[in-house]
This record gives sequence, C-alpha cells and structure tokens, in this order.
Amino acid sequence: MEATRTFAEAESQFVTLLDSKPLPVNDLLVVINSIPVKNNKRDHEWANILVQELSEAEDFKGLYQVFKNRTAQFVNTIGVDGICNDLKHVCKDRLILAFLETIPFASQPLESSFAQLDTLLALAPGVQVIDKTWGFGVIKRLDHFYKRITIDFCGKAGHNLTFATASESLALAPHDHILTIKANQPEELKRLIKEEPDKLVKLTIKCYGRMPIPKLEATLIESKILTESEWKPFWDNARKTLKRDPLISIPVKRTDFIEILEQAAEYDDKWFDALKAEKDASAVLAALLELETLNKLDGLSENERAIVNDRLSFAIRGADSTDPALYTRLVNFCHRNDLQPDCYQHANAGRKLENAHAHLWSSNRFIRAAENLPVREIAGMISFLLSEGDEAETKLLTALPQMPYSLLNETLSALRDKPAAALACRTILQEPKAPVPLINWIFRFRNELNDWELPPLIVLLHHAIMVVETNLSGEDLRMQNALKKLFASTQWLKEIFTELNESHRQLLFERIQASPAWDASAHRTLIARMLKLDPALAERKRTVTNSETAQPRLTSWRSLAERQIQYKQLIEVEMPKNSKDIAVARSYGDLRENFEYQAAKDYQRQLLQKQAELQLELELVQGTDFANVASAQVAAGTTVDIRLEDGTMKTFTILGEWDRDEQLNIISNKTAMALSLIGKKTGDFTMIPGSDGEVKAEITAVHPLDSTIKEWIAATPTTA
Repeated sequence: MEATRTFAEAESQFVTLLDSKPLPVNDLLVVINSIPVKNNKRDHEWANILVQELSEAEDFKGLYQVFKNRTAQFVNTIGVDGICNDLKHVCKDRLILAFLETIPFASQPLESSFAQLDTLLALAPGVQVIDKTWGFGVIKRLDHFYKRITIDFCGKAGHNLTFATASESLALAPHDHILTIKANQPEELKRLIKEEPDKLVKLTIKCYGRMPIPKLEATLIESKILTESEWKPFWDNARKTLKRDPLISIPVKRTDFIEILEQAAEYDDKWFDALKAEKDASAVLAALLELETLNKLDGLSENERAIVNDRLSFAIRGADSTDPALYTRLVNFCHRNDLQPDCYQHANAGRKLENAHAHLWSSNRFIRAAENLPVREIAGMISFLLSEGDEAETKLLTALPQMPYSLLNETLSALRDKPAAALACRTILQEPKAPVPLINWIFRFRNELNDWELPPLIVLLHHAIMVVETNLSGEDLRMQNALKKLFASTQWLKEIFTELNESHRQLLFERIQASPAWDASAHRTLIARMLKLDPALAERKRTVTNSETAQPRLTSWRSLAERQIQYKQLIEVEMPKNSKDIAVARSYGDLRENFEYQAAKDYQRQLLQKQAELQLELELVQGTDFANVASAQVAAGTTVDIRLEDGTMKTFTILGEWDRDEQLNIISNKTAMALSLIGKKTGDFTMIPGSDGEVKAEITAVHPLDSTIKEWIAATPTTA
C-alpha cells in the first residue's frame, strides 16, 4: 500500500506539473527518474509524454535537456537520427540549426555529439575561450550562414574557425586558467612569476595535465608567459620551493613527470623497507634526494642511517663503471651531505668514497659525466673535484680544450679569480685554433675579464670567424649560431669597432670580406654595416666578380702530407683497432655494466669526430710551396724582421695554416703574431702580442723564403 500511495502521489505531481506553462523540465525529470516502479516502464511512458509536450511547444532547450537526461531510452526507441531530427524540427534559431547540421551525430557516440553541441551553445560574442592550438581568445561573432566563428586570439585577431573545428578544439576559459589570468590579470601573473613561481607551476599542471620539466618549459614559453631567458631563473626559484612541498614530487630525470600528490609521503618503517629492497640505482638516488630535500637526513635513526649507507654503496657500485653521470650525482650527494658510504669492490681492490676523485679523473670520466648532467650537478662535481686540493685546479684547466660548454662554464666560473685560469685561457687562445666552447665563453664574459690580459680583440675575433667558418654539429653548431647572431647585431658591431684601432678594423674588414662563412645576403649586410661604422674602409673594399672565388686556405706540402699521414693512420690503424676492442668488450657480457665496452664506444665517437674534422680540413686546405710570393709586404710565404721598442730584433717566417717550427721561427698565418704582421710593409709600425700584452714593433725588412725554409717545406715527413 505504501508503494502504491507513493506512486499515486508521483503521478499526481507529474500531471500537475504538465499543466504548468512553461513546462518545468527539471522538476518533471526529477519526478520521472524517482518513480519506484521497476517492471511497468512507467518512467519511459512519462518521458515520452514530456517529449511530446515539449515538441508541441517547440521548446528546443527543454527537449534537448530531456534527450540528454534519458539518452539510453531514446537511442533504443527512436535512434540517433530520430533524436537529431526531433531537435531540428522544434528549433527555430538559425544559429542553433547550423550547430546541429555541423555535428556528425551519425558517426560518433551520442554523448560526444551532445558534448560538442554544449560547447557551441555556450558560445556568444564576448565569451572568453581556450583553444588547443591558439590559446586564449574572445568570441567576436558567429556566422550561421558560413558556419564559422570569428575569435580574437592573443597574437592573432580575427581568426576564423568552422563550427566543426570549434566544437572539438574550443572550451570556455575557466576563471583560474593560467591563460585567463594572463589576459584578465596580467599584474597578478607577474606577481606569481616573481613571488610564487611554485604556485604558477602547480597551476600550469592543473590546466594542462601532468608533464615533465621540458614540457613545462615549452608550455610556459609557447604561451608567452615566460621568455627563454626568463625560464632558468624562474625554474630555479620554483624548484627550491617545490622541493620543500610534500605534495609535489620533482623527478630525478627531466623526462619523468612532475607529480602532484594527494597526500604527503610518510617516511616510516615501510618506506625504509622499500628503500632497502630497491635494486635500481637511479631510484635509490631519487629516494635519497627526497630525504635531503625535506631535511630528514639529520634525524635518521641508527637503522635508517644503515639502510641509507647500504643503498648508497649499492648505487655507487652499480654506477661505477656504467653511468658516469649517475655516479657523479651520487658522489655529489655524499659530498654535500658529508656522507661516507661503506667500502665497495671494484676490480680486485676496495675503494672508499674519498678515492672517487681518482675515479672521475681517470680517462676524463668527469667530462663524460658532464655531458649528461644538469648544470647544478656539474657545479657540484666541480666543487667535489676541487676539494681534492691544489692539483685539481691544474687538472681541470689542463682539460679545458676537451670540455663541453656547460662544464667549461662551471669550471671557469669557479676559478675566475685564479691567475692560473687566466693563464690557461691565454695559452689556448694563442694557438691557431681554439675550442668552440671557450670562444663562446670568452665573448659572453669578455667585459668581465678585464684583469685576465686576454689576447687582443682582433685575435679573439679571428677565432670567432674561424668557428663561424667551420662545419659543425650538435652543441658546437648551436654555439656557432650564437656567434653569428653577434656579428649580425649592429649594436655589438658598433661596440667592437669602438675598441679596435684603425689597423685592426682594416684587418677585420678584410678578413670578413674574404670569409665564406656567410651567405651572400648576410655577407653584403655585414659589409655594409662595417662601412657605415667606418667609411674609411671603403678604399679596402674589393670588387667581386662572378669568376672570383674566396681566398684559398693554404699550407705547405710538408704539413699537408703530415695531415694525410694522420688521416691514414686513423683510418687504417686506430679505427680498426677500436672496432676490435668493441667486439672483445662486447663478449664480456651485459653491456650496461661493461666498462670496457662503454669506454671503447666513447673512444669510437671521438675517432669518428676526428675523422670528420680531418676529412673536411683535407678537402678545404690546399698544399703549396709558397714559390714566387712577392715580398713587397708581409704575407704568407715571406720572412719578416721586426724591431721592438727596447731594440730587440726578432725574425718570423709566416707560412700556411698548419705550419709551425719553433727552431726555425716558422709560424702559421692564423696565429695572433702573423695576423698582426700580414699586410705591413718595411717601415710600418704595428702592435704584436707579448708576454704582458701588446707591444709596439717596427717592420725592418721583408724577405723571400731562404733555402733553409724551402728545404723544410720540401722535406717528406716520415711520421704523423
């Protein structure tokens, strides 16, 4: 009786509501969906009655609401086509009709079609939206005839989207979306960037979903929330705060996701038991970094500290010969937390952490490590290596020419106040060819190195031009492009010209005129800028004809033969031996834990790079005997006598790029000394490199090559 009375009451309420105008659809659906009858399908009957009433009243909004609420019923009875036709039949709004005609009801689940229709129905002029591709925008107008929507996106006003595209890519802009804040509250966004970078990171993840650090960087830059130069300081500040947030997990690997946790991790017995059982060295480090970040290392119990010590030993042993970067990160962790893990076995000898210095120095393992380390870990490695004592400084500076930029930058930053660092750089820069990373570093910080007594600016510029002229790849190519941007900067060029004296400006102008490094358009622009800065250079501008080619790169036949012998030795001896070493090492077993294999593969990469460099040089540099070179002025293929201000006489013979003999005073035409002399005539004065900076010298004579030099050029080398 209770059930019958309840149904009767529901029926009475339904009939009463049907008499209301307009129909209260929400209330009627509540009644229909609450019918306590399970077997007689009265809810279906009442829903059909409601649909009929709404159709007769041409109430599109109400009918659409019923179809969404009772989707399963009406798909089974009238089908998707019937639902779509009924909606079109009652709709008198041409814009909504255009929406209905746009959506592919028949080719997708009805729920998907309804979701697309909901998106379109929410659109109106002035509504703020987010597009997957274009970002934040404001609706400008909707065109039912052409079935398109016009949106003013940030950076692209008046952009048109079809209704079909808009239904799939647009969403109403939430008030707390990062792009909405950027558009409506720019000052608040600036405040977040400056004062709460961690909050901005979490907001970005909330808006776009979980992501790794590189994706976060790309998202913020592509959304023009940060510039590329702003990213690093922003992330450094955000990271410091996020690492202290128990509900945020910062990944050890950049490719792993930043995680927002539902609850903070509990570092209890269960957590330490899991750490004790962990067999992956990277996972061990990640767990230990959690403890460090939350300042929990100092409060460990004796048992917990034993577990940490054991897992550190395990991880260091595992990374020892297989992963220099991971090994370095573990050593850095121990160093900054003053931890000394137990002895671990390597080969047939025991070794403690303090001997990790030797391990990183061995085979320049620290350089290989740096290639896969983030900057902050490279700085930590430098700090650890320098803790060994004074010898470490010498070892680092000796390795400068082999360092990638990140390692070189951290090394010189740590040793900038050391006279030895300035001396090491001066020595390297006095060579005919300097490492690409060092040249980039020097030009980046040159204005801060006034006390380093670097070679003259014209010498540094020559090195930079040589980098721009070289065929490079990878990191070196990126640094080459950075140098090209410097030469393309009018302001930078103006500053350079202000520093250079007249003769050096002329030398730079002629050097760039003859350089094949720039394409024709960029070359003309650069020459024009230099002429504008110093119109007097116009008399040195050469007229280029169609038949004229760039000045050839020359060296003596002797030096060319030496390079050819080096190349042959590389191809016929060193590379085949390396291939055999790789095959032998591979036979030792698991390649992940095979130091011999990893070392042989690393050496193979070095040999391949050396092969490419030698091959390119042998293609570009031509051999010559420097016969019949005029001695009216200093040039490659002449001998020059000079007198210093103190009366000292010196003699140099300038030959080609690869020529050098200290006993005969033969120097390359690419050296700083040669560059300061070439083009000068007897009686001219010039500034030449000296041990304490530039010194003034007079050209007292220019001679053709004598018989001793000619014999040296003609001699056949017997070894590489």
